[in-house]
Amino acid sequence: MKSINLSFLILLMITTTLIAQKGKWQDEEAREKFEQLEKIKLIETLGMDEETTLRFFARRSEHRKLQDETQEKIQQKIDDLDLMLKSGKVASVEEIKTSINEINNLQLQIDKGRVDFVNSLSDILSYEQIAKLVIFEKRFRNELRKLLIKERRPPMDPE
Repeated sequence: MKSINLSFLILLMITTTLIAQKGKWQDEEAREKFEQLEKIKLIETLGMDEETTLRFFARRSEHRKLQDETQEKIQQKIDDLDLMLKSGKVASVEEIKTSINEINNLQLQIDKGRVDFVNSLSDILSYEQIAKLVIFEKRFRNELRKLLIKERRPPMDPE
């Protein structure tokens, strides 16, 4: 519990630093910093040795690459659908349904890919470590989301 509190404190400090230096940080750089922090905390949480760490992050990197490619396809389909609706051209119900189905199928691919990735880890991690991974990722993302939302809120006017 102490290490979780410490990790959130570190995350908070990094977030505040990034927000304070808005002009200096690019989105890509900020994302890389958060990924580095996540990796460090993940290694600590799962208690992985060097070999396990290398194998795990290689597999995770491949998984994320595939997920990112699918996300890009989804974004392209959404952009195409948006263009179709905004172009003034009357889109048929069938064209719209087809686009929606393609987007939904790609989203299902992402979900299935996530399940397959977690299931594939049993040759690298113990089931206890896999459980810790699932819990860690959910908590880390939620905490990051909360911090970002908190930092984006405009300050309350004391008047």
